[in-house]
Amino acid sequence: MDGQDSETPVNTLTWLIAALAPARKTTIVDVGANPINAPDYAELLRIGGCKVVGFEPQAAAFADLQKNKGPDETYFPFAVGTGETLKLRIYKSSGMTSIFDPYVPTMAMINEMGMARVRETTAMETVALDDTPDLPEFDLLKIDIQGAENLVFQGAERVLQGCISVMVELRYMRLYHGEPMLGGVDNELRRQGFYLHKFMFNKAYMLTNSQARRLKAKKLQDQLIDGDGVYLRNIAELAHYSDEQLKHQAILGAGVFHSHSLVLYCLDALVARGVISGDLPGQYVDRMPEALRTDGRR
Repeated sequence: MDGQDSETPVNTLTWLIAALAPARKTTIVDVGANPINAPDYAELLRIGGCKVVGFEPQAAAFADLQKNKGPDETYFPFAVGTGETLKLRIYKSSGMTSIFDPYVPTMAMINEMGMARVRETTAMETVALDDTPDLPEFDLLKIDIQGAENLVFQGAERVLQGCISVMVELRYMRLYHGEPMLGGVDNELRRQGFYLHKFMFNKAYMLTNSQARRLKAKKLQDQLIDGDGVYLRNIAELAHYSDEQLKHQAILGAGVFHSHSLVLYCLDALVARGVISGDLPGQYVDRMPEALRTDGRR
């Protein structure tokens, strides 16, 4: 299905937030908040539906965030990890900057050797989220730091106990020496009680070949490289969710993940607990994109 067909209309999102009336705004911690692209939570933030606490150690990217931030955004120029000092490789392409050296064979395989160019290397102190003072309770951890994700998770075991969602870049084909890849990230998140919910997108490239000039590269993106995945705290056991967590999971499902069945799953649980009116799930469906609804008959 086309991604735009599943996006939640703004008026539906504002209605849902008002109907659920959470005790505080849904809160997102964004590790690696480099504003290269608009984040998936951009619309939720724009309508005042969430707060963002971001971390970005690259000076230019942090300056951009500070310049353009709104009233619900707070940013820190820190690298997040376990609290140790690491060696940061600053790449020509800022989106590739990582603590890891490039894995050149993959860059050659997809004809992107320019991405492997490291301009300089510098020592970088990291802070652990567990040791970050005044870090608010948060609902979603969004993280995109080019292979160092597990260090963040390992330095955040305490604060992640109250978190219900993680959005993380997952690697399928190696770009860096030593990065944990999909399997390593999945193992660590499952160890901490999170399970894969969906992929937001996947990025793929055409493999380099002798006939490349005769081919439409965008139609031959055969090799998966990476993509963003959404992990949720075990939604098979909603008894472990508080009422407030169910509300925030529903808001994230509608405003960030575009997971409408997740929204309804949480609303049904809130109805069963007597927290919200029994007609709210039906009202939500009435406000969903028409392309996702039927006339109710099977």
